[in-house]
Amino acid sequence: MERNFAYIIKPNDGRRFVIGDIHGCNQTLQELIWDKIKLTHKDQLFFLGDFVDRGPDSKGVLDTIRQLKKQEYIIFPLRGNHENTLLEYNREELRFFEWYLKKNNQMDLMKNGKLKNKYKKLIKKLPYYYILDHFYLVHAGFDIQNPKPFENYTAMTELRNMKYDEKLFEGKKIIFGHQPTPLTKIQQSIIQNWPLICLDNGAVYKNKNKRFIDTSELGNLVALNLDQMQLMVQPNIDL
Repeated sequence: MERNFAYIIKPNDGRRFVIGDIHGCNQTLQELIWDKIKLTHKDQLFFLGDFVDRGPDSKGVLDTIRQLKKQEYIIFPLRGNHENTLLEYNREELRFFEWYLKKNNQMDLMKNGKLKNKYKKLIKKLPYYYILDHFYLVHAGFDIQNPKPFENYTAMTELRNMKYDEKLFEGKKIIFGHQPTPLTKIQQSIIQNWPLICLDNGAVYKNKNKRFIDTSELGNLVALNLDQMQLMVQPNIDL
């Protein structure tokens, strides 16, 4: 049975980190976790989703998540829109599924024409959001125009340009990804104590020219220390 959300209690002796959109950049992820964060078994590590697509090693990223769980690190991965897309294409005809996987460097996720069962199980168990003491963590955001914003799961993975409602969110900050955001704006949101903090620095857009995106300040995978509100920046080393 899928879990849609979970309450997570702050650890008595450990740190808390949130990592933004990874998009198949596993070497960069490894560097961030072990060199920058220096993860321990006392820490809590949250992921904002979009593990797959676009980058060179989506399988490696999913394997890292599975390995961290197996090694009993305290991790909390979320579901992003690209995980949903992967599941949707898995239900399509083989030719469409193969097209999608080839397009996104993910053929090694398939076995006998379908998504490998271990990855399907992992993704289907991903919740849509977490509630912490002073934070909500979600991939894309909450639609405050919806009468039931905490049940609108499509918005949680697809929404752009979310608005904030202090009463609805009880003064808690919303930490999210989904929208490639210049590094200076991410830093500004933390320093100026904004209620909405996006941690997607478009890691996969390093050295790429995108028609509708200014990529000059993109290309890093970032992590936020929730207790010190300090940002860690890892340049993409996969691309």
